[in-house]
Amino acid sequence: MAWLDRLEEIRKRDWSQAPKEERAEKAHEVVMMSSYAGAVAALMPVPLADLALLLPVHSVMVMTLGHVHGRPLSQAEARRVVLELGAVAGLSFAGVAAISALKRLVMPGLGGLLSASATFALTWGLGRVASAYFENPELSREELKTRFDEAMREGKKHFSKDAFDRFRKEHSKDEPSSEAKPAETDEDAKSETSRPSTPSAPADPSVRPPKRTL
Repeated sequence: MAWLDRLEEIRKRDWSQAPKEERAEKAHEVVMMSSYAGAVAALMPVPLADLALLLPVHSVMVMTLGHVHGRPLSQAEARRVVLELGAVAGLSFAGVAAISALKRLVMPGLGGLLSASATFALTWGLGRVASAYFENPELSREELKTRFDEAMREGKKHFSKDAFDRFRKEHSKDEPSSEAKPAETDEDAKSETSRPSTPSAPADPSVRPPKRTL
């Protein structure tokens, strides 16, 4: 997806010498893109499917924000930070997904749009509080909670249905589609059949997520 490619480009740059204003502007761009990506996930027709998609969106957002603010994180570390900041903010991802699914059942169509705007605000709030934490890790839990609440209200004002529709249209074409897969020829089938299979390597039990506390 194009927005993921854009975040990867941002992570490839060295931001250590960038002015504070430029880093803040880039962080704002990261949060905006990720918030609309999260809003798209809220339209998944399968109940609780958006929960499975939302955490990866939040993780890659936090990983990119950490890089911009000079706090590089692995994907596992970013996921942990997302869950810890979510706990500080009083979030329950399961609860968010359950409300989202209920809206779809009670208000089909309209429920999806309401879920999209709510998920946008949720992602916006998490992104803003993550930036605040990376800028000043000494912020207390109460201060982080206050900033999250303020950012959630800010996110609700920033959501635009027109911008959401544009984002969805622009990035849906970058998703893999079964229709785009070339048809398999007889020669391809024979080649695939004769090719020996390679067993996948077992997971390394020694690799564990690093411990990190806020």
